[in-house]
Amino acid sequence: KQWYQRRVRGMAKTPFHAIYTLLHDAVVKKGFVTLSGEVSLPFKWDDNCDIVSMKYKKSERELDVKCLLMSESMVVNLLHNNDLKTLDFSIPDYIENFDEAESTYDVKCLTTFERKVYEELVYPLFTDLKPASPTAPSAEREQRNPLHDDRFAGVRRDQPRVDPMDPFAVGAGDLDPFGAGPGMIMDPMRNRRPMRPGNWPPGGPVPPGARFDPIGPGGRGPDNDELLPPDRHRFFDHDDMFM
Repeated sequence: KQWYQRRVRGMAKTPFHAIYTLLHDAVVKKGFVTLSGEVSLPFKWDDNCDIVSMKYKKSERELDVKCLLMSESMVVNLLHNNDLKTLDFSIPDYIENFDEAESTYDVKCLTTFERKVYEELVYPLFTDLKPASPTAPSAEREQRNPLHDDRFAGVRRDQPRVDPMDPFAVGAGDLDPFGAGPGMIMDPMRNRRPMRPGNWPPGGPVPPGARFDPIGPGGRGPDNDELLPPDRHRFFDHDDMFM
């Protein structure tokens, strides 16, 4: 989708002068001014219908600009310290609907125009004006595991004694009386090595804001035999059959 901007009356006499105003604006955006120190075009800059010649300065550096009208194209010549850069611009690609009576016109593809001016004319002459390229990510950042949490660095994690890829080993940790395998019951206090306050992960055994069964009493884990079948008592030995 092309972007258009309506210019005000009296900006240019011809489409050639109209496209030169785009070049002038692009040069000024890089900190250049006319030799008189102005950012605007001088009086009678557009007296010649086929040639526009201007001089700009930035600190102690000078830039000579000379543009020629060739059919429907503007030939741009930029000179700095005997280094010459030349580029052609097709006027209809950037200027449309020029109204000579009203001296109004539409500008299109301005971003493309400025990019070509900078990359093919200005930056080759003034390398210090070229924006620095984004810093490449360091090798350490590229190799870092995004799932690694630095808060738990150095915390020992017990390795399961069963093959985690064995489909028949699912839930084996819940049947292991020593609690060594990868089970499905979460109990922060049940482990081969008790998680006492001295070896809890930073921040405690439970992540902040997590919902969990209270731990206790006396350091024991949650009792999963709290509920009994209706009309039953513990001496019927149904403690481990009802959830």
